[in-house]
Amino acid sequence: MKEAILERVSRDPYARFLGIEIDHVGEGAATVSMTITENMMNFHGAANGGVLFSLADVAFAIASNSYGQTAVGINVNMNYMRAGMLGDRIIATAKEESKNPKLGLYRMMVNNEAGELLATADGMVYRKKEIFA
Repeated sequence: MKEAILERVSRDPYARFLGIEIDHVGEGAATVSMTITENMMNFHGAANGGVLFSLADVAFAIASNSYGQTAVGINVNMNYMRAGMLGDRIIATAKEESKNPKLGLYRMMVNNEAGELLATADGMVYRKKEIFA
């Protein structure tokens, strides 16, 4: 199953565009990372919040689809704690908190390489009947 989700995610054009790398995939869990580049900065001189959200969202997608059953996001709530800065390597982890046949709840954490917490998010998926692995 891990190979199936890795193969699907490796075809994700948006994740590739951002330079997101998959560091770990497990049942209901994932870790991904990327480096903040100049074109990801906002007018405050910090990483745009959408960059942190996108990284967390990719981790969320991988973790929730890790069972080989199509899971689609239906809600995400993001909390920003600290700014990401130019050149920072940022890491997002997603971990399953609750799962039933139709819904899954996931917690995402985004940290920089120094271990400082940049953002947290909670996301819910709806599990479709489609099996891809």
